[in-house]
Amino acid sequence: MPRLFLALFFLLSLAGCTTRVEREAVFDNQLREMAGAPEARLLSSMGRIPDNSYQLEDGTKILQWRWDTSYIDPGVPAFYPRYGGWGRGWSGGWWAPMGGFPPTLVRQNCIVEWTMASGSATGYRWQGNGCQKITP
Repeated sequence: MPRLFLALFFLLSLAGCTTRVEREAVFDNQLREMAGAPEARLLSSMGRIPDNSYQLEDGTKILQWRWDTSYIDPGVPAFYPRYGGWGRGWSGGWWAPMGGFPPTLVRQNCIVEWTMASGSATGYRWQGNGCQKITP
């Protein structure tokens, strides 16, 4: 019975998690809904003015937004006691401190570019590992 409860708890805890692919699909759908919008409404939907803009020879304009975030993953302490096989092998090992993992800087970024022609958003592209949502 305890195993069944533990398995059920584990499955229910995963129900609220989303994968990177799912987050990116939601992000892409948000952008797709903005296609065809006039420039003023696109700027409002993106939540801020673009970081860069480029005027091409054919009259089209490229608007670019960038997001960069960083955080520290605390890692695992170096002397986290674990069951290891020192001395007597895996059949009867001892509790011994084993190496941990140091804190790590995690950087996430996202670049979104919109192509504007005749005052309307005609296409977009995005790239990065931090593209999750547009927050106006």
